[in-house]
Amino acid sequence: MSSPAEDPRLRFARTDPASRPDDPDLTATLPPTDPAATLHLPPSEAAEGETRFGPGVPGAPGTGNDLVTGIWTGTIPAGAPSGAVAGRPRPWWRRELRFLLVVVAVVVAVVLAMRSCTTTGSPLRVLDAKVTAPGVGHCAKTVVVTGVLHTDGRQGTVDYRWKRSDGTSSAVLHQEVGRNVKISEVVLRWSFDGRGTMKATATLEVLSPNRVTASADFTYDCS
Repeated sequence: MSSPAEDPRLRFARTDPASRPDDPDLTATLPPTDPAATLHLPPSEAAEGETRFGPGVPGAPGTGNDLVTGIWTGTIPAGAPSGAVAGRPRPWWRRELRFLLVVVAVVVAVVLAMRSCTTTGSPLRVLDAKVTAPGVGHCAKTVVVTGVLHTDGRQGTVDYRWKRSDGTSSAVLHQEVGRNVKISEVVLRWSFDGRGTMKATATLEVLSPNRVTASADFTYDCS
């Protein structure tokens, strides 16, 4: 290790004039020290503060310090690109909510598709029909004839009409049948007027979705 350089003013001051009388006077007088020329070094910040370990204070957003801090804290994987910024992990319930919404949407779509196939692929069918007439009182003005339709439980519309033995027919009528409904009733009101006796027949004709016919007889008496 080299020794510090010697101040030449000190060398001149140490010269002994008595030892060498033939030399000129080399004695030098040092000027007083200028206080303004003194350099005062600030105390070391490291000595007064405390030493910290770890990632330290994060850098400004978008800088390389974000990547180092994220890798140190575990929020960014070690192989992430330099532009990656540490982000807050998404709450677990958001991931679960998205999954549940997808499942619900799939279930609804399947149910609607099954209903559509059931309605369009398997139309309503009338399995049987029956017609009944109650006991007719003496000189009754109106006789109520009831028709009963037996269906297969599918949803649809039954088109039908009534035919009477006096040669008259009703218009085409429509009976709406709901899902899982297997029995439906239709009614004919046959009005009478005057005196006499007549044997009457009421016929129910199912026109669609398939053709079925049923009838019933009764006697009108007003003699």
